[in-house]
Amino acid sequence: MIRTRKALLGLLVFLAAGVANAESYGSVKALMMSALNSPDGVASGIVEGKEADKIHETTGSSDPLRGEVSTVWRYKEEGCSRLAVKLIQPNTPTKEGPKTDFTLNYELNICKDGMPPSSTAH
Repeated sequence: MIRTRKALLGLLVFLAAGVANAESYGSVKALMMSALNSPDGVASGIVEGKEADKIHETTGSSDPLRGEVSTVWRYKEEGCSRLAVKLIQPNTPTKEGPKTDFTLNYELNICKDGMPPSSTAH
């Protein structure tokens, strides 16, 4: 029993450290720009700011909002990509009672200037 408690405590400390060490972004757009500027086309971290506040308000969970962005493909137009965005709000209450992860997935075409690409060639 003591080993189980120590193991559980160790796991909780590890998970808390992972969130504490995650990079923070002031918006989903900042996270997407990080992926566009990354050599491997990916970025992840904690999203803060107005968007996160709105999701916290909507879901009823105060846990940090995690964001993951990956590049689906790069356009021939310099600095433009199709990005897959995943937002995860842990510990969201459900109508049935248990908590679950609320996840929002979407894709969009975006360039480093914040606008969509002018051509569709990729």
